[in-house]
Amino acid sequence: ALRAAPAGALQSWAASSPATSRSALTRRGLGAGLASAVALSTIAAAPLAVRAESTTSGLVYKVVKKGSGPTPKVGELAVLRWTASCNGVVFDDLYKKDDYYYHRVGSGNLVPGVEEALSLMKTGDVWDLEIPGSLGFGPKGKKATPGQPSIPPNATLKYTLELVALPGRDDDLLEVTGGDPGA
Repeated sequence: ALRAAPAGALQSWAASSPATSRSALTRRGLGAGLASAVALSTIAAAPLAVRAESTTSGLVYKVVKKGSGPTPKVGELAVLRWTASCNGVVFDDLYKKDDYYYHRVGSGNLVPGVEEALSLMKTGDVWDLEIPGSLGFGPKGKKATPGQPSIPPNATLKYTLELVALPGRDDDLLEVTGGDPGA
């Protein structure tokens, strides 16, 4: 959250900044009031830092985009997208393929770290994940497959995970037609 700056702080910031020093602004015919407005708009436009959270298992996540939909329950179908990398090498990118992954929550078909994150997310969320080896492919790693590199044992994985939808449960999928069967 942004807090109000103490009186005069914005003017002193503008005065000390080489690009917007008071003398430079005055030479251009701009007053101190405009210097304050420029400084305030610069501060307001700066992105807020997002703090990473971690779970007791060691999964580290950062909420990139906050959704407003429901959290998935075990057994529900979830529509996901992600980009996954290991040691800076992308090994799976559903955004590039313009594809979705349909997953039954709790089925065990995803690495445990992704499954754990999914259980905490809401529809519409996009999270950056850092998955420790114990929640990734574990001590066996993953053998290379056509078009995908191998993953070393106990390697840390990085994912950007998006929970796109929960078919049949998302509010935007429920449509009221007013009883008209032709609608």
